Amino acid sequence: MRHSTIALAALPMMLLLTGVSLAQTAPKPVTNPAKAVQPAAEPPIQSGVYGFSGGKVPGSDYPEGVIGECIWIFDQLNKNQVAKGECTERNPGKFRVVLKPGHYVLRGPGGNSPIEVKAGEWVKVESLTLLPAGP
Repeated sequence: MRHSTIALAALPMMLLLTGVSLAQTAPKPVTNPAKAVQPAAEPPIQSGVYGFSGGKVPGSDYPEGVIGECIWIFDQLNKNQVAKGECTERNPGKFRVVLKPGHYVLRGPGGNSPIEVKAGEWVKVESLTLLPAGP
């Protein structure tokens, strides 16, 4: 028992010599990287182009819609493709493409058309080619 008393009495002196403090300090706050302040995300784009892409036989009442890739969007200079529209089997010919505001060239069955997309607006486009009449 005498040895344990000496050891306990010597402990503060040993800690002092080694630079360890017995003083209680407030725990350091734990920073959660998941809750770190992140830059504000860009708001969702609320503009673009929508419409119909397909072909029409002269004299018919309704056009035939394309299935699959049906419209292509190129930059203002008509050099680089920036987006494409998909037309589903469920809604042949109908497409909707989200675009940032700007000037583009739309390529489809009806040819090339320059378009301007403004912030918060949707441009309606109908790109139709005339199909030859059958016998």
